[in-house]
Amino acid sequence: MYTIRDAKIRRITEVNGAPCAEVEVYPAVEGENALLAYLTPSSPLGGYDLVKIVRSNASLEVDWYDNSMNDAFVDATDEAFENSVHSSAEESRDAFKQQLLSTGQLYEQLNQRLSEGPQYF
Repeated sequence: MYTIRDAKIRRITEVNGAPCAEVEVYPAVEGENALLAYLTPSSPLGGYDLVKIVRSNASLEVDWYDNSMNDAFVDATDEAFENSVHSSAEESRDAFKQQLLSTGQLYEQLNQRLSEGPQYF
């Protein structure tokens, strides 16, 4: 399982027409790549859905902008969570989401930033 050291909201954007927080996820294990997790508000109030995960091979010190001409950001949603002996893919996805939401002040920051309404851009 991917262990999270820290997570920070990069920006608020839209995915499939819904407001979504792009969250940079920093791994606890040295040598693992950072991830971008996309979270959107869900019902019941205060809940969040994990829309997709993007694996980042870019160094933020060098590739500090989203360069669509390279493959530094690869959609890894389908491969990130697989069935295993210990849990199903859905259970792994939910465990990752819960770990992410409990990292630092991320949950409170999401509530604040996504409650700002249409002016979130």
